[in-house]
Amino acid sequence: MSTFDKIDLVYTWVDGSLPGYLEERQQYSEKPLDMNPERYRDTFQTLKYSLRSVDMYLPWINNILIVTNRPQVPAWLNLAHPKVRIVHLDEFIPEAFLPTFCSNAIECFLHLLPGLSEHFIYMNDDFFFGKPTVLEDFWSDGKYTVFNTFFGENLKWRIYDQKNNIVGLGLIEHGPHFARKSYWQEMTEMLPDEVQATRSRKFRHPDNLVTFKLYRRYMLEKHRDISRAVPIWDFVRLCFFHKITNNFTATERGLRKINTIKPKFFCLNDDQRSDPNPEVVRSVKLFLDQYFPTPSPYER
Repeated sequence: MSTFDKIDLVYTWVDGSLPGYLEERQQYSEKPLDMNPERYRDTFQTLKYSLRSVDMYLPWINNILIVTNRPQVPAWLNLAHPKVRIVHLDEFIPEAFLPTFCSNAIECFLHLLPGLSEHFIYMNDDFFFGKPTVLEDFWSDGKYTVFNTFFGENLKWRIYDQKNNIVGLGLIEHGPHFARKSYWQEMTEMLPDEVQATRSRKFRHPDNLVTFKLYRRYMLEKHRDISRAVPIWDFVRLCFFHKITNNFTATERGLRKINTIKPKFFCLNDDQRSDPNPEVVRSVKLFLDQYFPTPSPYER
């Protein structure tokens, strides 16, 4: 850890079951997909287990910033821990863009998070570390590792939400994103009109920029000399993506594979639509309890 003194970890999180959230979301929604429960339910308390994975495998992390809507706070979170901080959207996003229920929009403002370190790792709450992880996984030999490329190239057409899962390769988007704050800000200035449009939308939209994809393009276009692009066949050796559907057999198969290969990173992506299968829910909860059995100091 001699190269960077501090590296923060940033999560975006929301729990649709907390009072007032669904009512406010419904007030601004314009189409059925705006109320897609996969975007806001907290069935598995994945953030809690993700933080357990951080405690187990990323002990060198500096502060942990959990970004969410006011007044939400996870009920189990230990706010007395000196490394953990809840940051509500109104603390860093201008009032003109609030409320927002769109992760794409929120991500356009991450560089404005108060107190954020110059280097940080950005994650969704359904990402986990599966084995010991070191700084060299993200930065080594004077170069930033740029995950999530097909063959190490810069594909401009994949920076929009509508291109999120072309030919089933959305899996290469589901991993931790290591970034530099000043570069993140410069990235938002690459396409000012598109960034402004994305910031202004309350919900997911096909024309939204996906900022961690735009950051990849920015690094490979503006800082190619200090970037090392990781092609998909190398990335899948490190990261495992499992989509949780209501198919119990498929769920069990995916969870067994994670237990077998012990990937460095993995994602459990909720795709259970509006009526989760109780058997699947129990299976995933049991898996998380067994893979990450020890409560972290970030829990009450």
